[in-house]
Amino acid sequence: MTRVDEFNSFYAATSADALRVTYALCGDRQVALEATVDAYRRAWRDWTKIRDRRPLAYVRTEAWKAVALSRGTHPLRRRHEEDADTELLGALHDLATDDRRLVVLLTLGETDLAQASREVDVSEEEGIERVGVALDTLESGLGADLAALERRLVGLGAVTETLQMPPADQVRTAAKRGRRRNTILLVAASVLVVLGGGLVVTDGDGLATQASMPYREKLGAERPDVILEANKIAGDNLLTASQVADLDPEARWRTTATDEDPANTTPYATCPPQRFADDDPSRVFLRTFEADGDDENSTRVAQAIEVSGSDEEATQAYRTTMGWYANCAHPRVQLTGSFVVKRPFGDFRIMRLRSYRDPERVFTVGFTHSGSVSSTVVHEQNGAEGPEIEDFARMLNTSVAKICRDSGGQCSDEVTVADAAPPRTSDASAFLGIVDLPPISDVDRVWSGIEPFEPEEGRNPAATLCDDTAARGDSIEKALSRIFVIPQAQQLPQEFGVTETVFSMTSQKSAEDLVATVRKEVRGCEDQNLSASVGEETEIGGDDIDGSTWLVRFEVEDGEDVVYRTGIVRRGDTVAQVLFTPSGDFDISERTFDRLVTRAGERLVFPQE
Repeated sequence: MTRVDEFNSFYAATSADALRVTYALCGDRQVALEATVDAYRRAWRDWTKIRDRRPLAYVRTEAWKAVALSRGTHPLRRRHEEDADTELLGALHDLATDDRRLVVLLTLGETDLAQASREVDVSEEEGIERVGVALDTLESGLGADLAALERRLVGLGAVTETLQMPPADQVRTAAKRGRRRNTILLVAASVLVVLGGGLVVTDGDGLATQASMPYREKLGAERPDVILEANKIAGDNLLTASQVADLDPEARWRTTATDEDPANTTPYATCPPQRFADDDPSRVFLRTFEADGDDENSTRVAQAIEVSGSDEEATQAYRTTMGWYANCAHPRVQLTGSFVVKRPFGDFRIMRLRSYRDPERVFTVGFTHSGSVSSTVVHEQNGAEGPEIEDFARMLNTSVAKICRDSGGQCSDEVTVADAAPPRTSDASAFLGIVDLPPISDVDRVWSGIEPFEPEEGRNPAATLCDDTAARGDSIEKALSRIFVIPQAQQLPQEFGVTETVFSMTSQKSAEDLVATVRKEVRGCEDQNLSASVGEETEIGGDDIDGSTWLVRFEVEDGEDVVYRTGIVRRGDTVAQVLFTPSGDFDISERTFDRLVTRAGERLVFPQE
């Protein structure tokens, strides 16, 4: 078979499938058609390189890049596409870009999880987690179960059946003609962001002219598969004091040190056990900044860049660094916020931690990764508040833009910040992490959690005398419990601690029923148990989380009370019950406990193995 025949056969066998996937990703049939055609043009130009290296994955990825650069579709046009499932398309668009691609590849793309994860450039383990979260979000937002959701996703492909892909010979001819000009695709004057944008001017072939495109969309813009050239990364890619000053313009910022020594292992921030995550990096850079002021009010920033030997090694360094903070185990340090910075070409993550030691201090940490480069920015500030997350996200984007610019790319200046589930902990990921647990009074010791265990049949260590969750065995597939204490705090009584039980239910309906039953039992506890006193119920929710918390007292001998803070929370078909046993002054506020139970719900994103 000749090279031409080989490509023609590939095109005939795959073009309809690729078009369906692209349409589901962007929601505009014309954008999808032109992006898919452009992807096959690129495939023909690179045919000798990709013919034996999953060419369909190459086409789908190139089509996705063109779609991302097009910024989507005109909202008015979408309303007039009466045969389109615009509700589903809108829900897909609201997902993180990688999550959307994974869901579409697993349905319309008819790929398995391993292949879909490779195509999106995430590990298979992360792919499982992302798909689970995305499907939960879609089910909740659309009010549809998984079977109905799958039918609607597959149904998106019917929209493209009326579209006519050009013959293969035309695609090959256009590929030759476009070899020397800008073939970044934007459709004609109706191309806008799904939620709004601007018009563009096209040439006679329907391609956007370079002069008509926004600066950040011109040829050379950052692409998802950019592998940054290590020899082009240098110390001048680091942030400058004037750029850091955008976080606090009233302060006088200065650079305190710049280090390029990979042998230096001294940590530059609170949680990491060592300076860099890659044990054998190609190059490393660290720069620290400080705002002038006395030691009591000092504010510091550090930026670290690690250039790894490969994309895979950089990905591992990125995950290791984020894991150091996700598993941070320092006295009186708590994770107080988790955010995602949504960008057209790959998201960033931000974590905010607070040290309740004296003086109190807030750490805001941003994590980025592109190609063989990973970068971390840490902001430390005394007090209870850190910088505005939006301001920090812009500085984080600026730090990456410098790297991309000097390594052959150009980063997007378009960022959107949203709350996000916290990064998973390294063990018992369905449970609360050590970093989630609050400080207790003046105790300056670290929480510790025992290994999760299966409770004895008919018993639930996280239940109170008001409820009996363990008795509902028929609807519970699996139950695991974990107990947290502060073992080195001698001043704490033996009964002090936090107990959590996670239930994997047979269905979301059974999980909802479990929460409803516990609510009913706790609300009626005073009528069933004369020694019980139940405080006001607080309902918690958000991002598919539903739960309640209470303060429950039981009168015992000699008029003394035993006090519990108890809560139950559901996400999907999984339920967590949390019991906090205070003692005297060793207690937390109602608001703090509400946040703890909410975090327990967020952790249910990650199923326990």
